[in-house]
Amino acid sequence: MHVTALLIFIISFLVSLLAIPSIIKVSKEKSLFDRPSEDRKIHTQCTPNLGGVSIFLGFFFSVLTFRILCDSVELSALCAASVLLFFVALKDDLISTAPVIRLFYQFLIALIIVLIGQVYFYNFPFFEADHVAVRVINMIVSLIFIVAMINAVNFIDGIDSLAGGISLLALLGFSFFFYQYGERSYAFLSLALAGSTLGFLLFNISPAKIFMGDIGSMLLGVFLAVFAIKLSSLDPLRLGIIPINNPISLALSLLIIPIMDMVTVILIRTYHGVSPFNADMRHTHHRLLALGLGHSGVTLVLIAFNVLAVGIALCTGAWPIWLGILTVFLAAVLFELVLFWLYTKKNGKVL
Repeated sequence: MHVTALLIFIISFLVSLLAIPSIIKVSKEKSLFDRPSEDRKIHTQCTPNLGGVSIFLGFFFSVLTFRILCDSVELSALCAASVLLFFVALKDDLISTAPVIRLFYQFLIALIIVLIGQVYFYNFPFFEADHVAVRVINMIVSLIFIVAMINAVNFIDGIDSLAGGISLLALLGFSFFFYQYGERSYAFLSLALAGSTLGFLLFNISPAKIFMGDIGSMLLGVFLAVFAIKLSSLDPLRLGIIPINNPISLALSLLIIPIMDMVTVILIRTYHGVSPFNADMRHTHHRLLALGLGHSGVTLVLIAFNVLAVGIALCTGAWPIWLGILTVFLAAVLFELVLFWLYTKKNGKVL
């Protein structure tokens, strides 16, 4: 199993890595760029934005080579939905799509995963889905969560290496914890996506030669959402390399950066009376940039906090479920409040 896992990771990494130069070349010849035409955009040069294609190719090449999807209805439905997602995101990367249309397709993709794949929260919010009414509630919550995560990863894809770096950390974490649970298919799937993400990331480190675009952010978002649902639905694991007493708070901690950023941005935009989908410079990474950090510095700070959040989730695992979740959430709130204070102190104004 260890050799197979290593091969899955290496092959997806190599395919993604080798695909990037060709994608960059085609993008330049066909003028397929992300142009810095808006004030909110940080980059100053036209940059190819089809890096997500390499993530997609590396991931599926490895997954199909090692037949990870065999006899798994839920994972087959997930990958089928991701193929639809690929074409929706590709169109959005090439020709901007209206937010309402994009949201419609995101819910359609989530419906395929929840209804056909039967991937949804079984014990959220804190009761088991034994009755039809409770199961329907859990399915609705799962639909909203998947769509939210698709957009949350897109939200943090604003500077070089951030979305890729945070996603890589989360994917490696999910693969390790699924391995402990004996969830072989999910562990392999996480590793395949981690490998292809790393291959892309080597070209996305500041100054980025290519961006992941909506293909990359949406693909990562949907898989991270499903992995979080799966992990949170597992029973506590008392024995193992690292005991897992509270899978729900652990899943939350692995995704804390995109969730924290999305919640903060939506609250700020709502306070100012603008649409939550109205792009601006009120993201967490924008405040860190304003404090004088570079792209790599911002990414390292947020990765460090992400690791801290995972540590908090593991240390509070023996506490009641709600208290463990609350602790991770409060750590994120405290982080944002400190960041707001530092930003206000330096710039003399609030967002």
